[in-house]
Amino acid sequence: MEASKQTLVDLFELDKVAPEKAVEMAGRLSKLVFQAVLVRALPLLSEPDLAEYEKMVDAKENGEIIFKFLGEKVPDFQKIVEEEAELLRKELAREFEKAGV
Repeated sequence: MEASKQTLVDLFELDKVAPEKAVEMAGRLSKLVFQAVLVRALPLLSEPDLAEYEKMVDAKENGEIIFKFLGEKVPDFQKIVEEEAELLRKELAREFEKAGV
């Protein structure tokens, strides 16, 4: 997930924000991206892998472990993460533009 955090830092230019604010923003953004990634990734899992994923969720495994699991099981997982992060960036940019920010 470290590579994905770096993707968020780069896409949202979090390196230009105060470090404590950047950490907070990265956390929020990563949750949004992770949810979008799950929507795309879960249908790509085989039945046994989906059962394993569900066991991990039931056991309340942390996001890092689940992320690693999906990275091993879903083809082009990192590409999906990058695409979803970029889609979120574009969506937020449109919303900020509408709001005049």
